[in-house]
Amino acid sequence: MKSNDCTQFRFCPQCAGRLTAKKIDHLPRQVCKDCGFIFYQNSKPTASAIITDSKGQLLLVRRKMNPRKGYWDLPGGFLEEGENPINGLKREMKEELGIDIEISSQIGIYIDDYSGSYQSKTLNIAYEAKSPKGKITPMDDVNEVRWFLKTKIPWRKLAFPWLRAVLKDWLKK
Repeated sequence: MKSNDCTQFRFCPQCAGRLTAKKIDHLPRQVCKDCGFIFYQNSKPTASAIITDSKGQLLLVRRKMNPRKGYWDLPGGFLEEGENPINGLKREMKEELGIDIEISSQIGIYIDDYSGSYQSKTLNIAYEAKSPKGKITPMDDVNEVRWFLKTKIPWRKLAFPWLRAVLKDWLKK
């Protein structure tokens, strides 16, 4: 199944009517024959942090779960519906690392593919954050944390393509 393919769904989530494929805004959409509901595919928002220490080292986390279990990632995660990205990132830092962070700037926004299944496109918002006070403890879906020198970033072991783009943008700063 293609990542933007919602044709696996047969029934409307609003009225249980039959969904049929139609082209709307030049894109294939599933539309309910009975109530007119349109099944839009949207990227899922995430927020992540580029955290550095006083030596300029970068904090990466090793993923505990799939997709890309065992690969390096920036700390962060999916936003809840209606959640402010900065608040969501602070929540994720508490859940993943047990820390509070202070965000200094936004690096950028990047589109990527999370898992290759329906609704897998992600809209990733990356922020730069100051080194946290307190002990970093791997929790939630983090298997390990490690500080990397800018010259030792594990490029081939990064979990997702968007990480290469954001880290390259960050290194240019």
